[in-house]
Amino acid sequence: SYSFCTLLVTQHKKPHLSLSQFVVLMRLSDGKGGLTPITDESDPETIFDGAIAGYKNEDGETIELLTRDDIAMLIDCCDYDEEEAVIDIVFLDSHFDDDGGRRRRTGGSSSDPLRNFTVTKQSVSLHNGYAINSLSYNNHFTQFVSTGYDKRTVLYDVAKKKVLWSDTGSNAVLSSSYSPVRDHFLVGDWDGVIRLFDATKDVTKIKKRSTFKVPGSNIWHTEYFPCGGLFVASSTVKGTNVFDIVTRKIVANYDVGSDVFDSTIVNRTVVAHAPDASPHCIKLFDIRGGNSSYPALHGHTDTIWSLQTSASGNEILSSGIDGTVVIHDLRTGKPTLTITASTLTVRCAIFAGDQQQYVVTGARDFTVKIWDTLSGSLHRTHSVGQSGYEYPRCMCYSSNQFYCGTLSGDLFDVSW
Repeated sequence: SYSFCTLLVTQHKKPHLSLSQFVVLMRLSDGKGGLTPITDESDPETIFDGAIAGYKNEDGETIELLTRDDIAMLIDCCDYDEEEAVIDIVFLDSHFDDDGGRRRRTGGSSSDPLRNFTVTKQSVSLHNGYAINSLSYNNHFTQFVSTGYDKRTVLYDVAKKKVLWSDTGSNAVLSSSYSPVRDHFLVGDWDGVIRLFDATKDVTKIKKRSTFKVPGSNIWHTEYFPCGGLFVASSTVKGTNVFDIVTRKIVANYDVGSDVFDSTIVNRTVVAHAPDASPHCIKLFDIRGGNSSYPALHGHTDTIWSLQTSASGNEILSSGIDGTVVIHDLRTGKPTLTITASTLTVRCAIFAGDQQQYVVTGARDFTVKIWDTLSGSLHRTHSVGQSGYEYPRCMCYSSNQFYCGTLSGDLFDVSW
């Protein structure tokens, strides 16, 4: 469900920032000139001087990807560094209407896209029976970082289905995030310490590069900004902080006087987080200063546990203790869809599908469920446990496959 292209940037700049429609996957330094298309199942229809006009998907629709203005914006967002650099960019097949909303495909097969839905428990034990607290894919979706209450951070190879590397910290590791543009990742722990690791192809050379601290707090969430040079860390006691990776200093702090269990980057400069205080709502802040233009997003009656921004950048998905999942429209400040997904806590929720036409939820009723984002109807339900701590705690998603980690330490491969 992806289309790939390689773009040469020659204006003495290294790309560090992506548009909301796509994600910068990796930097290359081979200096190949021109625009070289690389595709999977969908061939580009037209390629011309630095832009892809579009391609035809399996339903025969012509899908526009990049315009010259898009590429100009990408170059403007780059940092000055080297004479030329090649980057790979991945484009979701989930293309959006002019107003940024989701739209369905037309034509083509009418067969059930979830007909091959499967949930498989993996035999590997990532954290020795302790809770899996976070899962974060690398830029190529070939490996993911997992953190747990056993104090370990592990790197897992998806194809080989085995742990490649691990590191043991001083306390439980709660969060992780892979850089969108560089080969490194972050992990945050119970002691308020955030560690940055260099991730090389040779796993024997992975090493800690930097340490960041938020004393007296638990780091429940870490996430890179698209530029890769900043990251946000949400925590107990100290609210949400934005760090500069180079200087290792806090460049913005949103101490709201309560715990913050999750946050998400809305665009290049806006952070959304959900303080654990009444009224339970999502607050938005611009790291350039000021928040007057961003009203709070309401829709929950209790603690919000998870947040995710849509690929269009126009919506935020949230879930929480009240058992609901809410899609918030950032343009109107109002919910567009509310799903009662469980009578218990919905611990995690993510957009899924090649057009983000699904929401996948993991709840304390031990189920993983797939919902329609337009109608709110339930498509599939699968149990991943029966009692105790066997409920979903975290997920990481790629195309039509994702992994789900539970509080009892089990790892499930979910695909369709």
